Amino acid sequence: MPPAVLITGAARRIGKCLAERFSAAGWHVVIHHRDSHDEAAALAAALPSAETVSCDLMDGDSAVAMIDALAERLPDWRMLVNCAAVFDFDSAEAIDPAIFAEAMTVNAETPARMAQRFLARARADGGKRVIQFTDQKLLNPNPDFFSYTMAKHAMAATVRMLAMAQTDPATRVYGLA
Repeated sequence: MPPAVLITGAARRIGKCLAERFSAAGWHVVIHHRDSHDEAAALAAALPSAETVSCDLMDGDSAVAMIDALAERLPDWRMLVNCAAVFDFDSAEAIDPAIFAEAMTVNAETPARMAQRFLARARADGGKRVIQFTDQKLLNPNPDFFSYTMAKHAMAATVRMLAMAQTDPATRVYGLA
């Protein structure tokens, strides 16, 4: 089996482009989705080595269980790309508690938990890599999409802390905006 990558939110947009690029480079692509079953299945069918997994990232325990299941059966799982995100409007003048809770869970807490579990459990012949997608709002913050922006700032801090905690020189954690 070729080296494997799990890409969250890979059925659409940036995640789909990443899945296609990894596939073209010879990787086995695990396409994560929440509700985009048809798009994920069509993408997997179009790639030479791919599969789909479904998980709502609001349920961090299920996401960690998904990581455990993949770690058990992927013999060379080298990369986790956390690309999925929720992006709902609220503002600095009126934070919406429900939007805040979902943004922090899906955009920061669950990806951090997934990265921790991947780094602890995945078997990889060529070292392990985690890529956490952040956002241009880190460098250009403004008061719209307030909860989303706060969550992405939390994720950026998490990337640095996860990277500092690595003792294996073949393991890397990156944040991409």
